[in-house]
Amino acid sequence: MTERMAQLFANAPDAAGYIRAHLDRTAEVLEALDPQPVAQLLQQIEALCAAGKTLYVCGNGGSASVAGAWVNDLSANSVVKGKPGFRVLSLADSGAVVTALANDISFEEVFAEQLRAWMQPGDLVLGMSCSGNSENVLRAIRYANENGGQTAAICGFDGGKLKDLAQLSILVESSQDEYGPVEDAFSVIMHAVVGYLTMSRGRMLKH
Repeated sequence: MTERMAQLFANAPDAAGYIRAHLDRTAEVLEALDPQPVAQLLQQIEALCAAGKTLYVCGNGGSASVAGAWVNDLSANSVVKGKPGFRVLSLADSGAVVTALANDISFEEVFAEQLRAWMQPGDLVLGMSCSGNSENVLRAIRYANENGGQTAAICGFDGGKLKDLAQLSILVESSQDEYGPVEDAFSVIMHAVVGYLTMSRGRMLKH
């Protein structure tokens, strides 16, 4: 696939023109997204909560920020009196843990090593990667697959290795320079899932 961001930049008459083209392209990427695996992920998280299991989320860079947003929006912010809360943790959120493991073992193991300490059979590990080839995310998913965990992935580009490694995959199909639209799509997927889960419990999003 042609590198779309470079193409949009080359064809833009000015900054405003590039921004308009970028927004239009992001809308195209979202429009092409298949909602069915997203709905499957939502149902999986719903069942996870009912079973008292934990959702672990991981990713690098912008995907790490979205992993933190899963925790922010799905944990305390979705609590409804009389109903169990969602147990969700980002494996990228503790700078102390991530840097210690990267220094003492390797950066490729920073997520899998945390799962060795915490993951229980039946827990769900959600990995996010624009390329689908982030080694630390792949190792986390592989560990979960081999140790009784459930696994899901949200990938960009052509899905890379992650798309086929995870038990459930959501593909944000794009060219290999579309980090912005892909990470925006990761965030939109998160907000759609969390919004539905929160409102289905009777808690509306207006504060």
